[in-house]
Amino acid sequence: MPETGLGMARTVSKTITISPPNLGRTGFLALEQEMLGASAPSCRNWLLQRFEEGHQVRMLRPPGRGFIEFAPGRVSWRAINGADQCVVVQCLHADGPQSATDLLQTAEDWARYFDFAAVMVVAGAHRCLPSPEAVIAAGYSVVGETAGGVSLYGKILQGPVPLPALPQNWRARWAALGPGLVVQCAARSPERLDFAHDLVARGKTLGLPARVDLIETAAAARKGLATPVSPFSVVLNGDCLDDGQLSDFQIWQAVRQRAAAASR
Repeated sequence: MPETGLGMARTVSKTITISPPNLGRTGFLALEQEMLGASAPSCRNWLLQRFEEGHQVRMLRPPGRGFIEFAPGRVSWRAINGADQCVVVQCLHADGPQSATDLLQTAEDWARYFDFAAVMVVAGAHRCLPSPEAVIAAGYSVVGETAGGVSLYGKILQGPVPLPALPQNWRARWAALGPGLVVQCAARSPERLDFAHDLVARGKTLGLPARVDLIETAAAARKGLATPVSPFSVVLNGDCLDDGQLSDFQIWQAVRQRAAAASR
């Protein structure tokens, strides 16, 4: 009789697909907080809304440590222009180059299945971004650059395709936020949003006009984010003081020092 397949080795995926039914059982939120610190964990309801839009999350099976989030360009929360035909990596954190490659492979497989033309990743020397070395090792090439040593990397899956681009108008975006202290933040992390409101309240004690600029949709993020690296930023009188790199204490010190200098 022919082989039935019983007893044959089965390949186990290196990643776990995070979805609404298993979000609370996989340990994803704990891993996210461990790897991201103050900018995590995500609000469960915020993530559930993103899943409805097509947002995808994968995490490595233990003993691997890492996760990737990616989304079609039309619902991406990254400030990238012209990425509608692409899948855009929203977040990538991994414990090494091979883990990063494995995670990026899941985005590529998903993109091919749904007939997208390319996968795009923003990378650079910033704690919110994957390193250029990791994405280059996974076969990605630079397709564009912007201020602060931030680059857009891509892997073309089928083409030809018009290449997306990073915005270059960051100072104009800062100025568009208006005078005073503006803390830009998405509602993804309740902790970061609470800090944003607290910073605004403290800024007002210094006599500064101050407000939170809440980014509520992917379209608003693509159009108005003040930084290519993070949905959190602090802008004072049209100048970006922090793009998600500083500690909360360092941010407050920077605000105080800048406010004191302006009052002299």
